[in-house]
Amino acid sequence: MNVLGTVVEEESGKPIQGLRVRAFDKDLIFSDDLGETATDAHGKFEIRFTEAQFRDFGETTPDLFIRVYDASGKKLLYTTEKAVRKDAQVSEYFDVKISKSKLA
Repeated sequence: MNVLGTVVEEESGKPIQGLRVRAFDKDLIFSDDLGETATDAHGKFEIRFTEAQFRDFGETTPDLFIRVYDASGKKLLYTTEKAVRKDAQVSEYFDVKISKSKLA
């Protein structure tokens, strides 16, 4: 299974390199960490994970969300946590736009 996508600057549409992207499976008590990667020169990212990383309590598909952080991995720039993709497909694509003001 994988999560992939592109991160661009909202105003210009330019790809943003070097941001940290983390994927999670939303659960009732705590969310399972599915992996982390950095965006490449084209703003693209891909995180691969296995069923073993989210399969608990009889779950057969993950309820996916992502978080995008600055290059240090400390400042949260974007999240889809309020729009979880329930019963995610084998491959889920995210088109992320971050405003220039958040990147400063």
